[in-house]
Amino acid sequence: MFVTKAADAVEYQAPGHHNIQMHRIQGMDVTPLNSVWSAKLTIEPDGFVESKASPAAKLYIVNSGEIEFTGGDQTVLIKKGDSVFVNPNELRSFRSIGSEIAVLYLIMLENYAR
Repeated sequence: MFVTKAADAVEYQAPGHHNIQMHRIQGMDVTPLNSVWSAKLTIEPDGFVESKASPAAKLYIVNSGEIEFTGGDQTVLIKKGDSVFVNPNELRSFRSIGSEIAVLYLIMLENYAR
């Protein structure tokens, strides 16, 4: 069993992410989980991710706050308990809405086959 306590989560940076604190919670350099890794994203009220695509599939789950999420030509407002799945190589962007901090959990599927 591999446990990552919130206080021990490894912080990292990613290009195009603004006013967002990111912490790896499983996989990558944290635990031996392979092909999948996860992170906690804490987004300030003015935080956002620039539009871009990556070869990994992504699953986002909202823990708190409100996020305006754009994928392809669709824009939606997601709130606590909502989730969004983004296919590999699909453009996506998102930004925090409102005055409270938003928290998202991200699960990255490195070798996702449709």
